[in-house]
Amino acid sequence: MKISAQQKKKNRLQIIGVAVEIMIDKGFKAATMRAIAKEAGIGDATIYNYFPTKEAILFAYYEEKLNECVARMRKIEKFNEFTLHEQLQTLFETLLELFLPDREFIALSFKRIFFALSQNAEQLNAIQDLFEKIVDDIFTAAIEVNEIPAQVFQQIIYHLLWDYYVGIIIFWLNDRSDQFADTSMMIDKTMDLFCSLLKAGAVNKMFDIVSYFFKSHFLSRLEGVKRRMDTIKLIKREFMGG
Repeated sequence: MKISAQQKKKNRLQIIGVAVEIMIDKGFKAATMRAIAKEAGIGDATIYNYFPTKEAILFAYYEEKLNECVARMRKIEKFNEFTLHEQLQTLFETLLELFLPDREFIALSFKRIFFALSQNAEQLNAIQDLFEKIVDDIFTAAIEVNEIPAQVFQQIIYHLLWDYYVGIIIFWLNDRSDQFADTSMMIDKTMDLFCSLLKAGAVNKMFDIVSYFFKSHFLSRLEGVKRRMDTIKLIKREFMGG
């Protein structure tokens, strides 16, 4: 019997939720697909229609949290009027808020996901692409209202923010301050500096400086080498001709 797309999504989320609970209780290795299927009320074979492996469930968890984060931010009144700093800070703090009930699960699954082996690279790339799409939407809006100039290396900046995201999770997992105040302060201070640099066009200016030195020194040296080679060739021709 066919099931609706809505029921499929419900089953998928159920499987993820159950897997999180079992892995927290028994650990990753002891959490079998059969045990997850049984607890989720899914057939032993049916669960593989949703996830081929336990690792796939882990990746799906982080993907779902990104989607849930976007849904939450869309519900924030006048979120589109927030500054770039406020939007980025909201993004990271909302993600950590969503992770909080499953903090023990994050601790045991984090390395398997964000430092995954090459065979899981495709799944990790999908999560990174989703994260960078969210960041791109935020940046595009900030550029459209002239809050920041268009960035020369915008895609590289997105990659750096992905690395920052990974770093913030590590910091948060090791944060022992009351209500993770140190993590909140870290995000606030670093985002303030980051956005100030973007507004000042620091990245673009740095590119201009690097480009200037490249053109004025490296290319000029190449031109000098080329001239020497041309002179050597001319001398050879004269010598051979003589």
